Amino acid sequence: MGFRDNLRKVAFTLRRLPGEKFEIRPYRIFVVRETHPGKHPGDGPVTTVETEITEANGQPPKVRYMSEEERALGQLHSSTLELGPITPPFPGGGTSWDTLTGKSLAKGDTFYYKLIGPEYPNGARFRFIGGKSDRTFSYRIRVSPVSEKS
Repeated sequence: MGFRDNLRKVAFTLRRLPGEKFEIRPYRIFVVRETHPGKHPGDGPVTTVETEITEANGQPPKVRYMSEEERALGQLHSSTLELGPITPPFPGGGTSWDTLTGKSLAKGDTFYYKLIGPEYPNGARFRFIGGKSDRTFSYRIRVSPVSEKS
């Protein structure tokens, strides 16, 4: 493992502390991919794969509501969230950018985020609206609500 991977491992391990020691990470984040056997979404029986996004010891990453100023400048929905920091992949952990953004979808597949937590006890769907992948030690993504049905 190289120097960069060693530092990612340290970041991955430290990011578990807020949830594990202080219990301040109440939201669970899933990326959901729905695959349809037909040429269009809804054609045939759907196959759903949910992948939970976690840091070390299964702790979820930070979920932050965007400030009023950030929302106004970006013309964003009032419930727009920032997810992260999320550790990029390294031997032993992390999450790939493709997993976070659904870059590897086939034609006709659907992709969304599902958050479960205090404001969304039954789960809520969110869509990707932007993110930062240019960082060596963390990713941050912005999501906007679609519905409050899981």
